[in-house]
Amino acid sequence: MATSRAVNIKDDLYEDLKDPAYASAYLNEALCDGDEVVLKTALADVIRARGVQAVAKKAGINRVTVYKTLRPGTESSFTVINALLEACGVSFQVRPTTRRQRRVQARSRIIR
Repeated sequence: MATSRAVNIKDDLYEDLKDPAYASAYLNEALCDGDEVVLKTALADVIRARGVQAVAKKAGINRVTVYKTLRPGTESSFTVINALLEACGVSFQVRPTTRRQRRVQARSRIIR
C-alpha cells in the first residue's frame, strides 16, 4: 500500500509541476536550499513531469545528456541547465538573500 500512495503523491506532484508558476516556485525553493543534489532532484521532477524526451528535444539536448546532467555528483554546465530550464518554461532568478530561516523552510518543502 505504501508504494501505491507514494506513486499517487509523485503523480500529483508531476501534475502540479506542469504549471510553469508552480514549477518555478518549486525550483526556486530547491535553489534556496543551496544543495546541488536538491536542485538536481527538483529539476528532474520538473523534467519528468513534462516528459524527458520532449524537454530534451525542446532544449536541443540529447536525452542521455539530460539524464547525465541530472545525476548527483556529475558536473553540469550552466548552459545545459539553463537550456533545460528554458525548455520547461522557467528561468533562473536572482534576488537578494534573506535570513537562514528561508533555507529551513525550503528544505522542508522539497520532496527528496
